Amino acid sequence: MSRLLPVLVAGAGPVGLTLAADLAWRGVETLVVDPQIEVNPHPRAISIGVRSMEHFRRLGLDQDVIDAGVPRGHALDVVYTTRVAGREIVRFPIPSIDDLARRRETLALDIPEIGASPYYKTWTAQTPLEKTLRRRVSADPRTRLRLGWKLESFVEREDRVEVLLVESGTGRTETVEARYLVGCDGAQSAVRAALGISLSGKGALGEARGLYFRAPALRSRLGPRPGVMYWMLAPGCAGTIYTIDGGDEYVFNRYFAPGEIVGAGDPLEMIAAAIGAPMDIELISSLDWTPRQLVADRFGSDRVFLAGDACHLFVPTGGFGMNTGIGDVVDLSWKIEAMLAGWGGPGLLASYDAERRPVGLANTLEAADNYARSGDIFADVGPVEDNGPAGEAARAAIAAKLPPKIKHFAPIGVHLGYVYENSPLIASDGTPAPPREAAAYRPSARPGHRAPHVWLGENRSTLDLFGRGFTLLDFGGDGADRLVEAATASGVPLRSIPIDCPKARALCEKALVLVRPDGHVAWRGDSPPADARGLVNRARGA
Repeated sequence: MSRLLPVLVAGAGPVGLTLAADLAWRGVETLVVDPQIEVNPHPRAISIGVRSMEHFRRLGLDQDVIDAGVPRGHALDVVYTTRVAGREIVRFPIPSIDDLARRRETLALDIPEIGASPYYKTWTAQTPLEKTLRRRVSADPRTRLRLGWKLESFVEREDRVEVLLVESGTGRTETVEARYLVGCDGAQSAVRAALGISLSGKGALGEARGLYFRAPALRSRLGPRPGVMYWMLAPGCAGTIYTIDGGDEYVFNRYFAPGEIVGAGDPLEMIAAAIGAPMDIELISSLDWTPRQLVADRFGSDRVFLAGDACHLFVPTGGFGMNTGIGDVVDLSWKIEAMLAGWGGPGLLASYDAERRPVGLANTLEAADNYARSGDIFADVGPVEDNGPAGEAARAAIAAKLPPKIKHFAPIGVHLGYVYENSPLIASDGTPAPPREAAAYRPSARPGHRAPHVWLGENRSTLDLFGRGFTLLDFGGDGADRLVEAATASGVPLRSIPIDCPKARALCEKALVLVRPDGHVAWRGDSPPADARGLVNRARGA
């Protein structure tokens, strides 16, 4: 029988690869298997959320991820138009990476949320992201990447999981044993099926087709400030065209209304109609897909867990699917490390479901709401292309409906505002939960929230303090040493860091803030509770 592996990950998409990279950063060996040898060239997810970028920052990957996307000087505007080369109706201006770096403080005066993170919006497609992550994982000696192999079946034992792998090309089999198995194997997850876990929710929301194409002349038709995404409202063109590389490559996601024939129409003619100007177009690939809102009824068992599309299925309106999956594995990674290192309590891994399933549910519903609102706009465009007064009135009517759509394109409240409200690991301080707003975010160190970002120096954030075990932010509170002693007694890694920063102190509100390895606040107070050991035990799942 093979050596007992710490972790086996089924699925080498962005979620599985992020898990492997995060575990390796924590010193944990991982085997990743995937039946696909090459990265799928058809672009799928496109926008990388603020919180995902913060996780990539901790792993030292943030700049590589940015460089894998559109050029840093490319504005990230989202534009509503009749057709791409037609009449512009509304533009949502979003700064480029370069502009954000140069004018962050000025931009934050108009968009306060820009000050909440080192990042705001990153436009990198899933394919180049996966290639970036593959390079990282392949170069790390703590991770093995076996491509062309799939998980065939597994048996969960009390202290391990026995997994049967099959090589796709030859049929050769191998049995491996791991302490933990994580299914990051997508919408048709074999791991979820073997666990007998069902999906619940609204189900299919519609039908769509993604057309990946090359159009060298399109860039010159987009004006002096080209956006990254265009929403076309002309009849028969409902959908989005977005850039992949800021150059020649684009995707047209065509959303079909009820009654439209999905399979009809030549792809090149569909793209040409959406652009609205004659030019050479080369179709690279086509992919039909179904927008859904579904969430797994549970996120795993004692030693087997689900993450990403294996446990929640999205419509991409809002860009939450891949980013929610990345959040899943960051939550799971430190807990697996704690169990392997021996300081995790018996309830630690069970908290994964309690923390992440409500986030998956909320995010899939937010995406479904965005999709429904978009459908309402597509369905009532009137004579939107007319040159006369009727066309002007139709475009003005659409423009009046669009300001709330900012939650679709800059949903920082979704990416940063989720809270582990009812987690058994969180020690509540009794303060009420703030209202959840998709396009607005107010930093908070309330237990369960992401610990706030504050710049402590040149390119040094409070976020850079978190990850290696627990962190105690000490703004001059009493008894910090008691928490450190309690953690030491329980074998829990904890660093106490004195902070002399009035802004951070004001945001945190209390003199002591205990931050978990994933950057979420476990507890805060001006002095430790009488039972400091009990607090530490709660935070470690004991």
